Amino acid sequence: MTEQSTKVSTWKILIPTLLGVGVIIYMFSKDLLGEENAAQLEELKNISITWNTIFWFFIALLLMVGRDLGFTIRYRYLTEKMLSWKQSLKITLLAEFGTAVTPSSVGGSSMAVLFLSKENIPVGRSTAMVFVTMLLDEMFFVVTFPLLLLFVPVDTLFPEINTIQMGVITLFVTAYIIKVVICICLITGLFFKPQAIRWLLIKIFRLPFLRRWYRGAVKAGDDLIISAREIRGKSFSYWWPIILATILSWSSRFLVVNALFMAFFSVSDHMLIFARQFVMWVLMILSFTPGASGLSELIFKNYLSALIPISGLVPVIIVLWRLLSYYNYLFIGAILVPRWASKAFKKTEKTQEVL
Repeated sequence: MTEQSTKVSTWKILIPTLLGVGVIIYMFSKDLLGEENAAQLEELKNISITWNTIFWFFIALLLMVGRDLGFTIRYRYLTEKMLSWKQSLKITLLAEFGTAVTPSSVGGSSMAVLFLSKENIPVGRSTAMVFVTMLLDEMFFVVTFPLLLLFVPVDTLFPEINTIQMGVITLFVTAYIIKVVICICLITGLFFKPQAIRWLLIKIFRLPFLRRWYRGAVKAGDDLIISAREIRGKSFSYWWPIILATILSWSSRFLVVNALFMAFFSVSDHMLIFARQFVMWVLMILSFTPGASGLSELIFKNYLSALIPISGLVPVIIVLWRLLSYYNYLFIGAILVPRWASKAFKKTEKTQEVL
């Protein structure tokens, strides 16, 4: 194993950090600097840090723990307790780092297979786990959105029907339909007809403009068949802990913003904040920047700032939100990945030497 293989590329951390920080600095300068923003700056200066602020910031931290706890529980039960709690937490943090340094449209799934296989989980089972986690995550979005519409009217979720909002609605509906299609394909492939989905993938990626991804599609189809064999016949006792863990993780992730809002002002409609974040996260999935850096800050400002009564607070809350939900994983990953890689690949080399 070379020394280089245990290092994390500095650029993989610097690029998303610079993108996000650059957008935040632009927001601070646009919203708080200059004579025209003097009133907003004065409002921000008048905000005092109280015990209420500290309490709700602590709640936001607990919710981030809930996010990681949910995924840790999920890995623990997906492997049917083959992974210890410590290993499950490690995989969670590694997978979050993988997600943070890859485009949101790609995600860290391929890296999760590597992380799991290096923890002595058979490749077939680790591939199956990645497909199952993908299905659970997509199902959370697909099922939650209709439920949210029972509590939040569409005209409140998308308040201004102008050119920009119509673009947002179009992107959201497109992303939602894609998620529904992915769920249908995964359910069909994992539980009913994996060969049929493999055949469909091969046919689609034989089209001229998709042919460059043909080999990847064939591999995905083969992996799906292997995964279907792995999870076939699993009882309800296997599924209910990982379903609840998925709900815990995603709900905790969204409620962080609610807690940050409560740290600075009273909130009258928590469901609306939750629902708008739901739309935000679906749009962020379309991003081609690592961890949706830059785009996520812009979406937050344009979509959630109307719910913040003190306009000068918007960039401050965005900074706190990204520190809690994104940059922390970059920092943790920069420390954890080299140590993990050193141990994991040395273990592989020793095994090969014995053989």
